Amino acid sequence: MTIAERYADYATTLSYDDLPPDVVDHAKKLILDILANAIGGHDWMESGPSILRGVRHLNRSGSGATVLASGEAMAPEWAALANGSFAHSLDYDNHHAKGVIHAGSSVVTTALAAAEETAATGRELITAVVIGYEIACRLAMALGPHSSHEMGFHPTGTCATFSSSAIVGRLRGLSAAEIVNAIGLNGSQAAGSMQYVVNGAWNKRTHPGLAAHSGFVAATLAGEGFIGAAEVFEGEQGFFQGYALRPTPERALETLGAAHETLEVAIKPFSLCRYTHQTLDLLIALANERAIDPTEVESILIEMPTYGVQLCGSPIEAKRQPTSAVDAQFSGPYAAALALTEKRAGMDVFTSVLESRMSDEFRRLMAITDVRQADDLDAIHPEFWPGRVTIQVGGEKIQRYSKHMLGEKERPMPMEGVQAKFIELSPNHDEATRRAVFAAVDDLENLTAADLVAPLRRS
Repeated sequence: MTIAERYADYATTLSYDDLPPDVVDHAKKLILDILANAIGGHDWMESGPSILRGVRHLNRSGSGATVLASGEAMAPEWAALANGSFAHSLDYDNHHAKGVIHAGSSVVTTALAAAEETAATGRELITAVVIGYEIACRLAMALGPHSSHEMGFHPTGTCATFSSSAIVGRLRGLSAAEIVNAIGLNGSQAAGSMQYVVNGAWNKRTHPGLAAHSGFVAATLAGEGFIGAAEVFEGEQGFFQGYALRPTPERALETLGAAHETLEVAIKPFSLCRYTHQTLDLLIALANERAIDPTEVESILIEMPTYGVQLCGSPIEAKRQPTSAVDAQFSGPYAAALALTEKRAGMDVFTSVLESRMSDEFRRLMAITDVRQADDLDAIHPEFWPGRVTIQVGGEKIQRYSKHMLGEKERPMPMEGVQAKFIELSPNHDEATRRAVFAAVDDLENLTAADLVAPLRRS
């Protein structure tokens, strides 16, 4: 069997009863996390209104699924485009370290839209979500994710295109052969250019939304008899050859059905690039533990794996002078200054510091921050996402190191933490709405997808 055939078989045969309790429990957290991000990506980010207006024009009065931030009805493919784009806009959505992929913003939003469309049960929704994570995360690992980045591709935008078709196919009841054809067509849809880094553009925010939309397009055509490319992953002109310098195709099926990559998906505690999280976590803890006065800090050294430096530390002068939210999300110096001055990094402080144009002291801290690569960190990355910070303060050198980030399975975020994140990201929702969402997530296996989104839906 080809990889696509194995994925299609998995998508059509996995049962809710096959899922261990810990997988179900974590899937619920991941669903709530994406609901929070899909609301917050509209309410907190400047790109939100333009995305919503644009998708409204494209939707042309369609219905069948819910735009989570606004509560309005749209056709499932357009609701998924909006929700998926919002969910990644904050860079706060859950993340799979080994695949370097934010799979959830497409996986959960695709599953929600398709589940609403098909009047699916909560159990069917949870199963579809797990199918999506298992496929997307394995594909990202098989790319050798950094070798895909080196070619200018963002795995969040490419791999999730294929998992989205598997999700839609499962919930619409397509045959395995039809899902194979949809996945074959996805080979002509996978996108995710990383050129957005040049000018802080908003492209990256839409990558999961576009992947979700593509999944609906491909599954719909395949359901009507469309023939997609064979051997779309492993073929001579296939996905692995076109999107990665050093692919490891064997990882695409490794442990599929036997172990769950869903459990490896971490829930982010901060709204900045994942590569800055060790910096934030270590320096916030240090600042609180030692009651450090930021004005006494003389120098800051951040050490990251190579790719983290490329994203968050190079060119260093630009990273020391962020001019937009996108710049700040991908700036090691900004993360360090935020940690030391605010001693936390929620959305409110992240945005308020930017809106106030950053104080002179904040800018001084960024100016004395350096970001460097370290061989020992590269040696264990991306299986782990290690980081080290060294600060000189009051004539004393203080160093901190960690290889497990807050939110990973070694340091898990409890459901209460995810609920707090939902509250943070939904400033325009009242307490009754939030409680209704939490109750629906908690009892999702006994409810329907419609019940889950009902508190957010506009009548």
